[in-house]
Amino acid sequence: MKRFFRAMMVAGIALVSASVAIPSTVNAEGYPTTDGQFSGTGPIGPGQTLNLTVLGRGGVPATGVDAVALNVTATGASSDSYLTVWPTGSTRPTASNLNFSAGQTVPNMVVAKVGTSGQVSIFNLAGSVDVVVDVLGWFPSGGSFVGLSPARVLETRPGLPTTDGIAAGGGPVTAGEVRTVAVTGRGGVPASGVGAVAVNVTATNPTASSYVTVWPSGEQRPTASNLNVTAGQTVPNMAIVKVGADGRIALFNLAGSVDLIVDVLGWFPTGSTYTGLVPARLLDSRPGQPTVDGAFSGTGQVGPGSAMNVTVAGRGGVPTTGVGSVAVNVTVTAPTAGSYLTVWPTGATRPTASNLNFVTSQTVPNMVIAKVGAGGQISLFNFAGATDVIVDVLGWFPTAGSYQGLTPARLADTRVLPPPPPPVVLTFQPGTHVVNTVIPPGRYIAQAKLGCYWERSSGFGGTLGEIIANDFRSYAGPVIVDVLASDAGFKFDRECGPMRTYGAPAQASTVITPGSHVVGSDIAPGTYIAQAKSGCYWERTRAFTGRLADLIANDFMGSAGPAVVTISATDVGFTSDADCGTWSRV
Repeated sequence: MKRFFRAMMVAGIALVSASVAIPSTVNAEGYPTTDGQFSGTGPIGPGQTLNLTVLGRGGVPATGVDAVALNVTATGASSDSYLTVWPTGSTRPTASNLNFSAGQTVPNMVVAKVGTSGQVSIFNLAGSVDVVVDVLGWFPSGGSFVGLSPARVLETRPGLPTTDGIAAGGGPVTAGEVRTVAVTGRGGVPASGVGAVAVNVTATNPTASSYVTVWPSGEQRPTASNLNVTAGQTVPNMAIVKVGADGRIALFNLAGSVDLIVDVLGWFPTGSTYTGLVPARLLDSRPGQPTVDGAFSGTGQVGPGSAMNVTVAGRGGVPTTGVGSVAVNVTVTAPTAGSYLTVWPTGATRPTASNLNFVTSQTVPNMVIAKVGAGGQISLFNFAGATDVIVDVLGWFPTAGSYQGLTPARLADTRVLPPPPPPVVLTFQPGTHVVNTVIPPGRYIAQAKLGCYWERSSGFGGTLGEIIANDFRSYAGPVIVDVLASDAGFKFDRECGPMRTYGAPAQASTVITPGSHVVGSDIAPGTYIAQAKSGCYWERTRAFTGRLADLIANDFMGSAGPAVVTISATDVGFTSDADCGTWSRV
């Protein structure tokens, strides 16, 4: 039953009658996006659709855009499901861009035609899933790329449809088999004049660990891979594939048998600004593995927090000059820890974005359209652990061509930030304490009695020179002390009572009682008045270290009468004694 259910999901057959749009406004604190929009909107639920604004964001113009290149990542899924991405306002197609299992994190490249209101729609079939979207570039209206609503042109599983009934139910691709698929004249692609197609390829039901290579029909099969799978795994990946002379593309499976699904996303005309290539390997960090020209072969794993610059210009059919962006397939393999990989133009600031997300020992491929940076290179950054990386080039776009590559920018992150952990509250008894060993530095408070004495010290020799600051309270009330990391010791007596970590109350008060108070937390800023006795003393401070340098202002009243003080919002502390009595905000 589980196998059948997953098969239906990969096919893109809806199990619900209609999709429900979800709001795009922030409903909780979320992970950042490039402009704060579509952050923390919460997971996309079963049968729900998120309409994501792409125009006017992350470097994409507000007008004149036909399609956008996006990296879409599904994470934290509560059940097996799939995502479909298509132009808002069009009928949702029978296609899928990402297929994933519960708890899995799956990225995939998507080229999506822009729909009404400058948006693309993202549909989730089952369960709930968080979605992260990074924009990589855009195609202008009237340019050489023609975006389509996704259409299925190959479905090897029996009983499942394609857009026109052709190439449906042909059975799994067996070990060493090459299966060719007609792409011209189908799914919105013209019958002639097509140089390359953008397709989403999904492998499902593999019986063994294997890889799938996609290339132009009639050409020699390259040493490259587009998808890497293990037995029972479902893996999607986008590819921009040069179309063979017969209007077809070829797919090769190395081992076992595997069902393959191909959805066409758009096409490039012959002689357009995009030049499709027979895939060529530009980087293989594994020892002894070849590249197209021997460069960047066996370079070793990319370590934690490390970046690697890879030359793409002048290699594998890419010209030395005049190249704006390259279409590459990037694969990580044998990672030692869960991590992510970011690809961006060399010389630019590394963006807050990811192209591949993976766990220990996993092999994950993803296509990337990367703007070429300084020295004709692209940069790859690995967050944690170490991993081998493989890069295959699929084609290139010229400088000032129809594709405008961008430094990746995050357009959506539905994940809600987890609540911060509760503060650690420490309580310690009167005596002398070693700072950074027995107690950490921080802000502490005590409900003191009359006669409370404390001191911060630079040592334990007992000399006056070692006293950094101290205080003696001639009245009862709260005592607050900032203990610094540079202090050696902190001492207080039994009249102070136990000290505990300071914690802000739920609401700041407009009434001030004798003692020390944190402005903005314990008490609200403003102007206060008190009916004071003779001897009333108050002070405004920048901190609670007890040093004279922290004193902003103070006063001592030699006679009884009204006392008035204005406490600024920039003040840190306010202290007054028992002779001042209670202050009320005016």
